Amino acid sequence: MSLAVDFGVTLTQHVLSRQSRFPEARGQFSALLTQIGVAGKLIAAQVRRAGLIEIWGATGETNVQGETVQKLDRIANDTFIDVLRRSGCVAAMASEEEHEVIEVPPETAGGYVVAFDPLDGSSNIDANVSIGTIFAIYQRRSEDEVLRSDVLRPGREQVGAGYIIYGPSTVLVYTDGQTVDLFTLDPSCGEFFLTRENIKMPARSKLLSLNESNEPYWPAWTRPYVDHVKSRNDAEKRRVSSRHIGSLVADFHRNLLMGGIFLYPADARTNVGKLRVLYECNPLAFIAEVAGGAASFGQGRILDIEPKGLHDRTGLFIGPAADVAEIEEFIRRYSA
Repeated sequence: MSLAVDFGVTLTQHVLSRQSRFPEARGQFSALLTQIGVAGKLIAAQVRRAGLIEIWGATGETNVQGETVQKLDRIANDTFIDVLRRSGCVAAMASEEEHEVIEVPPETAGGYVVAFDPLDGSSNIDANVSIGTIFAIYQRRSEDEVLRSDVLRPGREQVGAGYIIYGPSTVLVYTDGQTVDLFTLDPSCGEFFLTRENIKMPARSKLLSLNESNEPYWPAWTRPYVDHVKSRNDAEKRRVSSRHIGSLVADFHRNLLMGGIFLYPADARTNVGKLRVLYECNPLAFIAEVAGGAASFGQGRILDIEPKGLHDRTGLFIGPAADVAEIEEFIRRYSA
């Protein structure tokens, strides 16, 4: 009789079992996802210890976005870069925290390019709110040298995407374009175990996620749309609730599991969105579509945007496909 305890499927076992989907990768895709898991464990350990070893707060620097760099931002960024640089799977990386593409030496370069936000929601760090890492994976285009075109490409060309949330538990969600699967870190053994597989986004939203304090800067269609959603509540039943954390990755994760629509319109004063195409919008849009949802910038799919720069921004509407289509209809109606 076996005395072994069945803890479930680990992240490594899961990605290896699906390796046949990418025969051209020769195992590199599986190895890359495993190494991203390693980076997530290292960052999670620092997040847990942040208050004890006094790495809360700002560094005094500003990043390429003009935002205050938190100490954990820098730790997460350096950790992700160091792990992936040594993985043997990556030819180049692009980080929200860096001005330019990060190239890997040719002798250790692999077949993939990774774009990532090392610590999304970092403005919430000091309040102990859930934060996370978001990543997008592309196959390398050029064989001899790394070009900007290896990174500046539409999200529909992703072969994988995911995120890691550092909250009450550490979870890793990834898609290989076929299914969306969730893993939870067991701190007792330091391993990610599969806890939800083939996640599907609910057909309609029960949650409305947006920062209503931005209403003075909303485009004309936004208030009528928000009022329309709230009108689903009546004397018989409350059918929709407002939930906004302020960490995009945490808002998206909750909406993915529970059914919610996230809105961040472009600022009506400048007609420019806030969220980054490469590091936030593309990977989350890829996950949403695989899970049966949708993501739009208002006039089309997020995944069809052709980025011109490493730090391009856009508005974002992401959630159940029917709700995203409804937003696009409101935009057309109020733009006519």
